[in-house]
Amino acid sequence: MRHSITLAVLLGVVSGNPALAQTQIKIATLAPENTQLMKEFRAGAVEIRERTVGRVLMKFYAGGVQGTESKVLRKIQIGQLQGGTFSPTDFQKQFADLNIYGLPFVFESEDEVRYVRERMDSEMKRGIEDVGFVTFGFAGAGFAIILSNEPVRSHADLKGKKVWLPEGDLISYEAMKAVQLSPVALPLTDVLTGLQTGLVDIVAIPPVVALALQWHTKVKYVTPTPVLYVMGFLAIQNKAFDRLDAADKELVSDVLTRIYTRIDAASEKENIAATQALINVGLHEVRPDTGEFEAIRERMVETNRSMAQQGMFSMAALEKMQGYIAEYRASLPAGAAEGAVVGNSGPVAGTRE
Repeated sequence: MRHSITLAVLLGVVSGNPALAQTQIKIATLAPENTQLMKEFRAGAVEIRERTVGRVLMKFYAGGVQGTESKVLRKIQIGQLQGGTFSPTDFQKQFADLNIYGLPFVFESEDEVRYVRERMDSEMKRGIEDVGFVTFGFAGAGFAIILSNEPVRSHADLKGKKVWLPEGDLISYEAMKAVQLSPVALPLTDVLTGLQTGLVDIVAIPPVVALALQWHTKVKYVTPTPVLYVMGFLAIQNKAFDRLDAADKELVSDVLTRIYTRIDAASEKENIAATQALINVGLHEVRPDTGEFEAIRERMVETNRSMAQQGMFSMAALEKMQGYIAEYRASLPAGAAEGAVVGNSGPVAGTRE
């Protein structure tokens, strides 16, 4: 009888142990461990574990230890991982329209981006859900600007130079071809070595990312003109997320959405500070020649339509975005949207030196 009571007690303890009901969600990211995003993720994982009493464990792999985004997607497919952080180009095959925000020389200011995103982000989020993933909002990384080892003031300064292209980014490849540049495709993890060895001459990257990845240590010049808008998102496979009960899904969504909302809201100020930091550590600031990048911008209008006609993204999505941009610019005072330079105090309309 005594043994039966002991066994019953033990069974009761074990069945009440939340560890038996644990669901672990493993997420990979290229973000280095010391970045604000990883600090937010670590804090979020603790909050989720505590508020679910251990039922949901979020495990984050930082710094690209699980490989490039394409490798992460393959590991998700076979169940080794359940999610990852991605850029729109990583979903080119699954949901091509997500890439329209990052078309080169489309946006001129953060205000334009904000206006469009307020009207189109929900559509982009639904598109990701339709291909089997749940996401929690988008975090802008700001505008990619030009970092180089020789001054870049004009289109001519770009010609003949080896310009970094993210591996698998077909849209940027087409854009570079249209303006007669020489792209070098490399995964993000290999760019630092590429700059050091001379395999790459020029990169376009948000300043806050350049600092985090130490790319600024291998270049001499910064041209703070807004080349393209960069953003990222966290995606978890639906079938993994569906293993959670309704209450835990809502909790996890709430925590991760708050993280992405905070990161997104802070990005503009962080990039202004990061641009200044690049100059403070010794990079020489180069101002583009008047009209040079506006000419490229005009050329890209036809290139973007050509890419849509080729099926690289839908014409409907492109025209909708262009319509919102035109709507925003029409609302500005005359002359207020004649180009922008990402300067020491952020994007400043009409600034030229």
